[in-house]
Amino acid sequence: MRTVFALPFLVPLLLATSPGKATDLHQFWEQTCGDCHPHAGAFAQRFLTVKDGKLQGRHHTDDLIVFLQHHHLPQNLVRPMYEMLLAQASTGPRFKERCGRCHESAADLARESLVARDGVLHGRESGRPVAEFLPRHAKLGLTPEDVTFFTDLLTRVEREVHSGG
Repeated sequence: MRTVFALPFLVPLLLATSPGKATDLHQFWEQTCGDCHPHAGAFAQRFLTVKDGKLQGRHHTDDLIVFLQHHHLPQNLVRPMYEMLLAQASTGPRFKERCGRCHESAADLARESLVARDGVLHGRESGRPVAEFLPRHAKLGLTPEDVTFFTDLLTRVEREVHSGG
């Protein structure tokens, strides 16, 4: 009886993680991991570290991939989730600090307003490349280094929300 009751809740999860179908990693985290862990970026920055290019947890320092393979993740999302957490642990909260007044999160911005075309990130509505738009965006006074940083960050996040890694 419990299996029949649980089935309607599992079907969307299984469909979202089926091979060949893109998974929004940030949405998956919020829906699946969010009950126990804070926002993925905050979690990665607070509880994970990067040593010699590898992601480490406080309790799982040897091989976090092995831990993730046995921690509520479909196998096809283990590597993309690891890569997302690695990037977040390696990146300070610059988006939240500089852009958070107007944009809830980089994932929401990417999900709703950005699209990659031929490897270049564009505004969904304007069609303009983000790297060309950012220097004059909202009078933030972005340096060329800032533009590169935010373009790279948003390109990565767009890939995480639209293609699962």
